[in-house]
Amino acid sequence: METYTLGLALEDFLPVLFSSIGLYFVSRMVKNVNARLGQMATIGWVLVSVGGFLKATWKLTMAATNAQTNIAWFDKGMFMWMSVGFTLLAFALWFMSEIRSSKRQLGRIWLGPSVVLGLSLVAILFTGFPDLTVNTWRFILLGVMTIGNVVMVVLLIQQARYNNLNKMAWLFLANIVIVFVLSGLARIPEQSIPLQWTEQLLNTFGQGAFAYASWKLAGIVAPASVQATRQASV
Repeated sequence: METYTLGLALEDFLPVLFSSIGLYFVSRMVKNVNARLGQMATIGWVLVSVGGFLKATWKLTMAATNAQTNIAWFDKGMFMWMSVGFTLLAFALWFMSEIRSSKRQLGRIWLGPSVVLGLSLVAILFTGFPDLTVNTWRFILLGVMTIGNVVMVVLLIQQARYNNLNKMAWLFLANIVIVFVLSGLARIPEQSIPLQWTEQLLNTFGQGAFAYASWKLAGIVAPASVQATRQASV
């Protein structure tokens, strides 16, 4: 069982908050381009935020009770919330990019994510879900979550470059690089307190960069889309 200090547990809420703020601006940006896609992105933002806050709450509970209270689903359940959330955000941004480049009109926007998440559900049901002692189903959801997160950030980089926000594109890239670095650090068997502080501070920087870049990008994309709507209505 990993050990957490109270300070470490409290600090863990900071990157979760930054991530939630960033995803809020992403969902708002998508909503300004298309209301239906905005609903999908908003649901994704809420689910990812719920997963992050539950994980941080689990860590705080473990630290405050000296690991005597272990709400396992707050920890392991994160994969469920975030795999669905990042999938919805990735699809919403993809459709938004297609609309902005005039490549498509919206059709059945829920079909794609429904297929991906439906197949994921079938897979985890056959690999031990909801047994928390089985790792296979969590690895499947981790894979879905990671792919969704990477696709989302790649699309945000694309949007930043499209709007000549090259510095923001680099911040998005830094965020996803840090995600992979943290994945590697998490595989180290001995998770000492100094190592965990390193991981969390890196995560805080990465999510802070994501929040700032999302804010700047949303401020550029939203006015442009609103202006286009006004012009079309004249």
